Amino acid sequence: MVKQGIIAAAILTLWGVGAAYGYEAVDVKNGAVLKGVVVFKGTVPAEEPVIVAKNQEVCGKEQKLGKYLVKDSRVKNAVVWIEDVGKGKALSRTPVNITLKGCKAEPLVSAGFVGGKFVFSNEDDIMHTLQLKLGVEYQAKLSGRPVEDGATIYNLAFPIKGLRIEKPIKNYYRYSEDTGYIRVKSNTHETIRGSIFIFDHPYAAVTDDQGSFTMDGLLPGEYVLTAWHEGFTTQKQHLTVTSGGAAHVEIELK
Repeated sequence: MVKQGIIAAAILTLWGVGAAYGYEAVDVKNGAVLKGVVVFKGTVPAEEPVIVAKNQEVCGKEQKLGKYLVKDSRVKNAVVWIEDVGKGKALSRTPVNITLKGCKAEPLVSAGFVGGKFVFSNEDDIMHTLQLKLGVEYQAKLSGRPVEDGATIYNLAFPIKGLRIEKPIKNYYRYSEDTGYIRVKSNTHETIRGSIFIFDHPYAAVTDDQGSFTMDGLLPGEYVLTAWHEGFTTQKQHLTVTSGGAAHVEIELK
């Protein structure tokens, strides 16, 4: 019991350290705009279809997981964010909307912000379950017992079509190297999957069908931009923005 208490205290301390860093919302006047595109210029890996085991009348007999959505070298569903930004415009309160449709979670990749909320809904006329699992790498380091797929923060059931559930986005859900991102899973349909990145600052985005993203309201300064995609190596890029300026970047994934 003493050892478990020490581990729990250490985990809470790590959470506290992250929370103490803080982000300061200020009045940003004449902020900079950052526009960019995420690309992959190699041969896109092929995806093997997943054979559906049950509810084929809704899910189909097989599905592709949509891991590599690359068109004209431009990558959809890459998460792009600025690291260690201390202050800037106010956080977004746009909710993270996750819809269960055709036995998939849509969108596949999302970015959300501390203080907002998750909105989950089921559009299929069958029973679905949904688990949100937060990667807790430090738990494995402290206890020696890794948690498979991360720690469950929400475990939800959707027994009927049209059911809608809202849940808060808490501070400790935020992305860091110690916690990682949130994995969306289901214990009823393996085709339900996804990734959610939570931030305590507003400078983050997910690339669209054209591999593009935009961030605005940046204070002038030097920043490190990071791009993540589940199928490629995470890339970092340094950039400088000026007051009222417009910066354009291209990030190439490997």
